Amino acid sequence: MKNLLTIGTTELMTLPDSAIADIPAKIDTGADNSAIWASNIHLEEGKVVFNLFAPGSVYYREEPVVVSNFRTTTVRNSFGHKEFRYKVQFNVCVGEHKLQRWFTLADRSRNNYPILLGKNFLKNKFIVDVSQKNIVSKHEVSSKVLIFTKDVEESNAFFDEVRSNQVSPIKYECIPYSALWFTIDGKNTRVRNTIGGKDIADYSFTFFKNHHSREFSWSAAEYLQFRGRPFADTEFTRYMSGSKLSEYTRLACFGLNVPLTFCAKTPILKDKFADISKRLGLPFVLKEFKSDKGKFNYLIQAKKDFETILKEAPKDHIYIAQKYIPNDGFYRLYIMGKEMSLAIWRSSVPHENPLKGHLNKPKGSANAKNIELDNVPGEAQDLALRAADCMNRQIAGVDLVQDKNTGVWYILEVNNDPQIRSGSFVAEKAAMVAKYFEAELNQ
Repeated sequence: MKNLLTIGTTELMTLPDSAIADIPAKIDTGADNSAIWASNIHLEEGKVVFNLFAPGSVYYREEPVVVSNFRTTTVRNSFGHKEFRYKVQFNVCVGEHKLQRWFTLADRSRNNYPILLGKNFLKNKFIVDVSQKNIVSKHEVSSKVLIFTKDVEESNAFFDEVRSNQVSPIKYECIPYSALWFTIDGKNTRVRNTIGGKDIADYSFTFFKNHHSREFSWSAAEYLQFRGRPFADTEFTRYMSGSKLSEYTRLACFGLNVPLTFCAKTPILKDKFADISKRLGLPFVLKEFKSDKGKFNYLIQAKKDFETILKEAPKDHIYIAQKYIPNDGFYRLYIMGKEMSLAIWRSSVPHENPLKGHLNKPKGSANAKNIELDNVPGEAQDLALRAADCMNRQIAGVDLVQDKNTGVWYILEVNNDPQIRSGSFVAEKAAMVAKYFEAELNQ
């Protein structure tokens, strides 16, 4: 009998030609074919062109892959309808083993694993030990299941009972949402369990037992999907953002520039001034994660200001600490449909209160200026359109700021209810809205 390599029900794979390592893959002995997450799939001059994975995945590659050697196949979608899909060959590594296999290109954005390995991958090479995971993967993945719950003691007792009924050596770690520490920057975004000290993406599986802290659960689920880690329920990825936390998390996971941001429940945050000021520098911005119109939004110059604000904060408030971007003002770019329709520039203004020195929205909008669309920098226009699309908002007001030292643009907010009935340039806003609805109704 031919020697076959034993693998687990999940393994970490590498695509050496694209320099992408440690991609989670699900082994499915019931599936005939293997599949890989791809986006922007199309034919171009007789060749298949696609991007590996998609924005919102840590494995995404902007450089398109162009393949002349491909096949076509038909599959049935979730509605029972046939779809044509392309199959291409990849060089892959599983542990120390290198081989070439065919993969179907598919949208796996709603799957727990970005890669599926079926019978065509396993044949004559592997056998699967269904009691094991990551047998040959170099990177060790924790055997623990992370459980978010508001009743930690009761949940620990229940999962002790669960453990007594299982065969596999699975461990369970129950924590409250208040244990989470978010680091959001678009380049090295992380969500850490401050009780266990681990990144939540390092657990084998995550279970959101309840929904009582929705913005934390939504943001954590967005991050887990970005890292390609399995969790339940995937319902958490279909949400409407209700705070800057989930908004920044999604934008960062899609690779869009947001200022470096930290977020945690106030009891954790209030003891982190030294760490925060070291990473962000002084001054930095401290604002309640649902803050609006400058309320509960401060520019922190010293430790005493930080401690006073958090000490006096209402118990139900959650704050984020964010890098201050030195600037000469900011843009509010109105997106209607898929076009920029109005641009308002607000120049920086002096403030008597140093805690509000970063806010450029004085009463009466004296610093507001209507800018011709052609005069808005192309980089800012592109970032605003991408931000609105990322948040699935056809009508949005995107606030952008440019670092006056580096020239880099950052997203401050993607407003889903932009100020259109009041404030500055109401007549222009009315004309903008009229044009949008006429276009929509005449399609």
